[in-house]
Amino acid sequence: MNHLLHSSFMVISALLLTAPLLTGIGQAAEDEKPNPLRFYQGENNSFLQASVGLEFAFFNQGNAWFGNDTGVLAGETIDSWWESLVRLGLAGNHTLPNTQSVYAKVDAVQANTFGGIDVGGTNAAHGDVSSLRIDKAYAGWRSGNLFHSLGEDFLDVSFGRQIYAVGNGFLFNGEGEGGYKRAAWYIGGRKSADWAGIVRMKSGPWSGDLFYFEADRINDFDAEHFTDTNTRAGGTTMNYAFNDAARIGGSLVAIASDAEGRDGMHVYDLRGDIKPFDRASAPEGLKPLKFEGEYAHEDRDGDFANGNGWYIATSYQFGTVPWQPELTYRYASFDERYDPLFYGATDWGTWFQGEIIGEYDLGSNNLDTHMVRLKAQPLESLTVSLFYFNYTLHQPEAYGVITDDYANEWDLIFDWVATDHLTLALVGAYATPDDGAKQLHGGTDDWTALMLYGCLKF
Repeated sequence: MNHLLHSSFMVISALLLTAPLLTGIGQAAEDEKPNPLRFYQGENNSFLQASVGLEFAFFNQGNAWFGNDTGVLAGETIDSWWESLVRLGLAGNHTLPNTQSVYAKVDAVQANTFGGIDVGGTNAAHGDVSSLRIDKAYAGWRSGNLFHSLGEDFLDVSFGRQIYAVGNGFLFNGEGEGGYKRAAWYIGGRKSADWAGIVRMKSGPWSGDLFYFEADRINDFDAEHFTDTNTRAGGTTMNYAFNDAARIGGSLVAIASDAEGRDGMHVYDLRGDIKPFDRASAPEGLKPLKFEGEYAHEDRDGDFANGNGWYIATSYQFGTVPWQPELTYRYASFDERYDPLFYGATDWGTWFQGEIIGEYDLGSNNLDTHMVRLKAQPLESLTVSLFYFNYTLHQPEAYGVITDDYANEWDLIFDWVATDHLTLALVGAYATPDDGAKQLHGGTDDWTALMLYGCLKF
């Protein structure tokens, strides 16, 4: 994601056609709503069902890369492009008489980029790109009441092509990627690891994972700078919920990779969130106040320097005010030695920090950001979010510039859940360069982006 944009327009965040797919049996609980594509329903939640997903997005960029798209992308001009995904799958669960269960899921994704060059230039060498590929293919087992003193389904073991995700995606939220010959650079669709084994445990307030995965990043030999680093990761995650208002968790991870700076690295991560006044005796006006944060330390072998990344955030929801507005402030810091690994999006702004700078230009590395978000819900089915981001370079010399002031960005996002199966989103973004961005990319114009996105899923 460390692609660098130098223009402005508005990102069209698309018509998303989506419905409740079985959310990765073994990765999340099945959706309680009946799926119209379920063609077998047995006793004790035994079932077989098909899944269909369609995603479509239109993007329009103005003054991409701050007006120097041809300089940044070796002569390519960025205007607009389209992306689409068609996902077909099959999932099933069989509950045994002893309450244990086995499950499996497989899906294939047809991804497409057409109508122009994407703002990262990933299809510049290929033009319109289409790619058909298996994304998920995994199976698993749940313990049922085998360990009844520890709770139902205390143990959940799965293996195959699947996603390993932690928390809000600060470290892990997708081990594959799109773009280049795989197409659909923004909306992706290729998030699963090439292979992953995950052991999940949950008992009362405790939960945790043991995991190992082999990442499925792109190996595109037509792009000389872009090769597969063959990264593998293994470790453990533990979480504890004191109550509904206070949680803590952490991960210990060991990394092996063909990339020297990543090979032999150990990651120590700690995260938590709390509503300190969410008690019966606290003043009512203070109860919605929430704090959260996460810190990751990366310990490298040999002569490679260690890296650190962290954030703190506070939010407050005005529950008695019309539209129930929620105001959030977050400060995030990543030094120039921090490796963002396999972070991903669990919500707007997390962890692609901005629909221009965070999506296309700067990732979670050598970057400090202030974020303010105002979210409101004028209708039950409609959510509106307004973001402001201020970006500074943690170590400007690492990019060959002499100032840390980089850019400012404003995003306006409309999310509409039209039906149980259809979701639409409209995203407008506007970024202004400071001296750091001007020096790095050679452009001085404001960059705008518009995205229209839709998802339909069954």
